[in-house]
Amino acid sequence: MEFFTHLMIVRKRNKKYLLSASWWLVLLLLVSGPGWVSAEPGQEAERRLAKSARFLASDALRGRAMGSAGIRQAAEFIRDEFQRIGLETQVYNGEPYQTFDVTVGAQLGEINTCGLYPSAGDGRVPAAVELALDEDFTPLAIGGVGIFDLPIAFVGYGITAPEADYDDYRNVDVAGKAVIILRHEPQQDNPHSVFEGTDHSEHAPFRKKISNAFQHGAAAVIFCTDSYEIDSRLGQWQKRIKVAEEELAAVGDQQSEEADKFRSDLDYYKSQLEAERDPVLEFTRAGTDGETREIPAFHVRRGAINDLLAASGHPSLAEIETQIDRTLVPQSFDIKGWRLAGEVQIQREQVEARNVVGILEGAGRLADETVIVGAHFDHLGLGQEGSAKPGSEEIHNGADDNASGVAVLLEVARSLVNRTEPLARRVVFVAFSGEEIGLLGSAEYVRDPLFPLKDTVAMLNFDMVGRMKDNTLIINGTGTSEQFGVWIEELNKNFGLKITPSTGGFGPSDHSSFYAKEIPVLHFFTGSHSDYHRPSDDFHLLNVAGMRKVSQFVTDLTVLIANAPERVTYVKVAQKPLGDRRANPRPYFGSIPNFAEASGGYAISGTGPGSPAEKAGLRSGDVIVKLGDYRVGNLEDFDGALRKYSAGDTVPVVVRRAGKEQELTVTLDPPR
Repeated sequence: MEFFTHLMIVRKRNKKYLLSASWWLVLLLLVSGPGWVSAEPGQEAERRLAKSARFLASDALRGRAMGSAGIRQAAEFIRDEFQRIGLETQVYNGEPYQTFDVTVGAQLGEINTCGLYPSAGDGRVPAAVELALDEDFTPLAIGGVGIFDLPIAFVGYGITAPEADYDDYRNVDVAGKAVIILRHEPQQDNPHSVFEGTDHSEHAPFRKKISNAFQHGAAAVIFCTDSYEIDSRLGQWQKRIKVAEEELAAVGDQQSEEADKFRSDLDYYKSQLEAERDPVLEFTRAGTDGETREIPAFHVRRGAINDLLAASGHPSLAEIETQIDRTLVPQSFDIKGWRLAGEVQIQREQVEARNVVGILEGAGRLADETVIVGAHFDHLGLGQEGSAKPGSEEIHNGADDNASGVAVLLEVARSLVNRTEPLARRVVFVAFSGEEIGLLGSAEYVRDPLFPLKDTVAMLNFDMVGRMKDNTLIINGTGTSEQFGVWIEELNKNFGLKITPSTGGFGPSDHSSFYAKEIPVLHFFTGSHSDYHRPSDDFHLLNVAGMRKVSQFVTDLTVLIANAPERVTYVKVAQKPLGDRRANPRPYFGSIPNFAEASGGYAISGTGPGSPAEKAGLRSGDVIVKLGDYRVGNLEDFDGALRKYSAGDTVPVVVRRAGKEQELTVTLDPPR
């Protein structure tokens, strides 16, 4: 057996005995009593797991989107299961629900106007390019609000890509201006393009382009559909029209239900073809992001932009696109003598979100200490924002993400309740809401914990545990406590799993909120797959037998943590930064996000040990509002700004601390 480098001390009749951590494991196995490993047949456990996951991932719940009837049904199902299992659920005014408000949608306000005006000294002349709401322009829900009157610049595709030596902002100053941006990216029909070939790269999404414009000082964004997108969409509808015409010709002019259907389809396809010739995107096409931007964003018809370009003496959009595609050289310029003016009003929709909480009390001197076991139960609803299938409006059932985790959470709770001997510490089971839109449920819990965080010894998290392959279980956070690594290895001798450990405590799931509060964490995960955040993540693809193995393993590990004579020891692990590092590796900064803080900047909850951020003097509660030359309004802005620098660069960083701005200097490290 492996031994801890630190030894535990047992006192008995004023004498000291030294035992290794592994011997503690053996002792705990002996004293834990019946129920250490569930004696219930595996088949019955799998039946329960399948029942829970099947319901949560059913079409009836329509993807469990925030604010939907489906997520309310899911919360009620978990509540009922907690009560049936025997957990204490009357914890918040007689209910199991910790409630909080989240922004989940938006709708246009009463006033939304937009016009393109020639400059006229100290006055305004009649609009040369009239813009009608829903016909020529639409505000986008992910943008900001307000009254505006701004000079205009054209910035091509609005991309800054150092890895491709391409920057649409290189030779134009857009500070305080409205910028016109083409959708997507150059060379979309070229499989050898530096922008991911014919696939869309990280630079294509709306929010990435808005973030980049914001960083460069822009005051508004005008999106315009690119010609490649229009041609592709027209081609799709033309194919459908051809098929419908052939089907109608096959049945002749007869009056029948089948012929009427073909005629109806043909009329619809033709109407869609006309709409796609110069589309105006709908208000929510780019998402309904609850994070309110400071700058308004619009989608404007190509014809209106072409009229503006012609009136100001510039080439057409098609000519500019052809030039960029041919040379991969940006074609950006000020549109002198013209302004964008108007007003945007957006009403944000807030809903009440719920964490579902159940308690299994401990017994004895350690009963006031707490172990958290959690899993999130929200998902993407009908997709759209967050979906890996852009434009999809199909139900995203989220069977693996995270019906599987909730089903395992319930099974662990049942196994622990059915033990004949009480645990030494309290176990709090939490089904978190709002994980998919920013770890909001777990952030709310650590902001307002049911039991003090100082007495919370560990947090165990299930997220995507339904696709076990080759008996492999990935466990993140193994380095966040001195005890975890050895205990996991010893326990696994009873299971024979192929454990893939990762030491870090931060990651894109709810355990991060707890680790930011210096609580040891473990995140259980059975691996990524091509169905992630797609409509195809369905129940029939789950490995229910693998879920049972996870539940049994974590049940035993929870007993060990809850019954240990001394609480597990927190370790601050040097953290690898998150994010896509394939094309443009970002240097290491070392900040820890605070997802619960909406602050008009990038709020941090701390810094990594020995990180550039720590050395520069950043600390918990700081809000980063500028990095180098780039404004920062949120985490995405910060990530984009950071990627514009290299390891070794010394960069000023402006933070808001206690209501006042303060400039610090950070020297960036190589990517980790």
